[in-house]
Amino acid sequence: MKISSIMHKALIIPALFLLAACDDNTANLGVEVMPDGDFTVSTQYDYPVGIESLPVEKILARSTTAYLGKFTDPYTNTVFETDFLTQFYCPENFNFPDQELLEDPENPEARSVELNLYYSSYFGDSLAAQKLAVHELTRVLEADEFYYTNLDPTQYYDKDQAPLQEQAYTAIDLIHGDSLYASNGVHMLSIPLPKSFGDRIVKAYYENPENFKNSENFIRNVFLGFYLQHTQGDGAVLNINYVYLDIYFDYKVESSSGNVDSLVTAYTQFIATPEVVQENRFSMDNITELIEQGNSENVAYVMTPAGIFPEVTLPIDDISLNDTINSAQLVISRKNNLNVSKYQMGAPNELLMVRKSELNTFFEEQQIPDNQSSYVAYLSNGQYTYSNITNLINVLRRQRRDNPDYDSDPDWNKVVLVPITEVTQTINNSSVIVRVLHDLGLNFLKLKKDDVKLSVIYSRYKDAQ
Repeated sequence: MKISSIMHKALIIPALFLLAACDDNTANLGVEVMPDGDFTVSTQYDYPVGIESLPVEKILARSTTAYLGKFTDPYTNTVFETDFLTQFYCPENFNFPDQELLEDPENPEARSVELNLYYSSYFGDSLAAQKLAVHELTRVLEADEFYYTNLDPTQYYDKDQAPLQEQAYTAIDLIHGDSLYASNGVHMLSIPLPKSFGDRIVKAYYENPENFKNSENFIRNVFLGFYLQHTQGDGAVLNINYVYLDIYFDYKVESSSGNVDSLVTAYTQFIATPEVVQENRFSMDNITELIEQGNSENVAYVMTPAGIFPEVTLPIDDISLNDTINSAQLVISRKNNLNVSKYQMGAPNELLMVRKSELNTFFEEQQIPDNQSSYVAYLSNGQYTYSNITNLINVLRRQRRDNPDYDSDPDWNKVVLVPITEVTQTINNSSVIVRVLHDLGLNFLKLKKDDVKLSVIYSRYKDAQ
C-alpha cells in the first residue's frame, strides 16, 4: 500500500505543473476549441406593418357608469347617441315599517317617487336642451348573459306603451338649483315619477315581503327596471355615476306624549349597483365617411366608445422562421388633430393589443393582459410602444411554419388595438390589474400609417449570416 501511494503522488505532480503552465491564458479556455459556427450575433430587422381603421359596431355593454345624451362632433361629423337600461338592487331582507304604523294601514301607499341621476362629469355643452323618457322594462336582464352596445331596447320594453315619465334637461340645471350639488363636484338630475308607481311598490311589499328578500326576488317579482331613453336634443352626454330610485312614505312614530301618533315622512332607496345589470346602448353614425377621410390622409383612427379601433396586420410572412427572436417591438405614433372646435375629445391613455379573433372573448371572460397573447401600451410622448411582443410573434410564427393552411383565415395575423380602462387593486404594496373594461368615454385620435415598423432582434449562428 505504501508503494502504491507514492506512485499515485508522482502521477499528480506533473499534471499540476501542466495546469500551472496554462494559467497565464485561461480567459478563452473552451472557446478556442469551439467551431466557428457556435458564435452567435444579434441582428435587428425592421418590417413594415399595415394599420387600418376598423369600424366597430358593438362592444360589451356592461359598465359601472351609465351614459345619456347625444353629441354631434363638428370636427369628425360623427353623431354619437346613448342611453341605458338598468335594474335596481334590493338589500338583503329589506323591510318597510310594520303595516299598522302606516297612516292608512288598509291602504299602503307612497307619498312620492323620484328617480335621481348623479354625475360628476359630462361632455359637451352644459346648456344644450335635451329630453329623456323613462320606460319600465317588460323583460328581465339576465346577469349571466352578454349584452353589447348595439342591443335593441325595444326587446325589453313596450314601445307602444306611453313612457312612465318624460323630462327635459340640461347638463347644468340652473332652474332647479344644480349648483347645490356642483359645489361638491356632483350634479343631480331629478325625475319625479307618478305616485301610482310608488304605490305599487309599497303595496307589493305588504302583500308578499318575501319578494323583497333579495335582488333576485325583487327584480323578478316586483320591478324589472327602467330604460332611460334619449328622445330629443343634441349637444351633451352625461357620465352618470349613480342611479337612485327614492320612494317616500309616511308612517307613525312615538310622540312626546308617549303615544304612537306622530306622523313622519321617510324614504327608502333602491340603487343601480354592480350587483345588478346595467347596460348601455350606443349608436355612432357617419363612421364609414370618416374612415374614408382617414384613408385619404394616410391615418388610422381611434374613436370610442364604439366606433373605430385600429387593426394591425403583423408581417409574419416576412419574419425568419428559424432564428431565435430576442425581442420584437412595435411603436405607433399619433398625429396631432388640427381641431379648433370648442369641445375636444380626449386621447385614450391605454391601448390593449389582442388578436382580432379573441376580441370578444377577452372581455366576456374578463381576462387581463398576460404579455403572452395580449399586451397594453400607454400613451407617452405621442407614442404607444409595445416593447416586447415576442411571445405573440412566436405563436404566429409556429402557426405559419406548422400549419399548411395557416392563412386560410384572413385574420390569422391581425390584432386590434382597443382603448381600455384598468381596474386595479393594491396587493403587497403593488398595484395589480384585476379587471379590464372598454373605455366608454368620448375619445378620438389619429395614428400615423406611414413608417410603422415591427423591430425584431434575432440571435443567429455566425455561419448562418
